[in-house]
Amino acid sequence: MTDEFVNSGMHRVRAKRQRDGWVLRIAGTDEVWTRRLTEAVAAARSLISAATGTPAGEINVQVDVELEEPLQSRKREAVQAILDARRAQEKASQAYREVARSLQESGVSGAEIALILNVSRQRVSQLLSEK
Repeated sequence: MTDEFVNSGMHRVRAKRQRDGWVLRIAGTDEVWTRRLTEAVAAARSLISAATGTPAGEINVQVDVELEEPLQSRKREAVQAILDARRAQEKASQAYREVARSLQESGVSGAEIALILNVSRQRVSQLLSEK
């Protein structure tokens, strides 16, 4: 096995649809075919175990699915949209906390902050305690 996989403790498996199943490519081993993608982890562990002598139960596997275009691009765009949404949510949350703190510093009570921000008093308490 390559140092990249042994050192990280995670074996990356590339899965690609072929005929009526999936071909699994694992660095440092042969390819293996499975009928269902749901069988990929067990098949990869078995093959890696045979190649390394490591018990299959101790092998960590990450399956990366390679799709045909245009599905691969659509999947990549969807994943990017999720990441962008998470970043936007984190930014919005930070801004909300800053507004709550500014209101508190200007002498507005927690109950009033709750009304201003349209959240519960408990949420105001959380906002003010978060960094």
